[in-house]
Amino acid sequence: MRFDRDTPILSGMIVELGRARDEAWDSYDAIAQQLSDIEALHEPDGNGDCPTCGTAAPCLTHLLIRREITIDQAYAAIRDHQPIDLVAAESRQTPPVPSLAALLAAPTPGLDRFFDALLHAPAAVAD
Repeated sequence: MRFDRDTPILSGMIVELGRARDEAWDSYDAIAQQLSDIEALHEPDGNGDCPTCGTAAPCLTHLLIRREITIDQAYAAIRDHQPIDLVAAESRQTPPVPSLAALLAAPTPGLDRFFDALLHAPAAVAD
């Protein structure tokens, strides 16, 4: 079995895979550098608490980086372990929005006093 005709196609695929591998390693290096910078920002103080997160030890960011907790668990820890029920928050009853006609018909005594004072103010005397 001979592959003489397919050799350029296969060599092109191999070259593309090599480039993709090199790009993946470059991306990996960039991500690793960013993670090390984040870890350096969240270095614990003398008490073991994280000065950046402002939470007690262990640092939530370090736990997230090591995949020991999920992002939801980290947010719950920041909110004193009180997760927000988004369905209840979004379904609460809100007062109806008044129409534009109702807003324009509402009395505005403050504006009336302002314009009255502006129109009836004594003229400034030039020196």
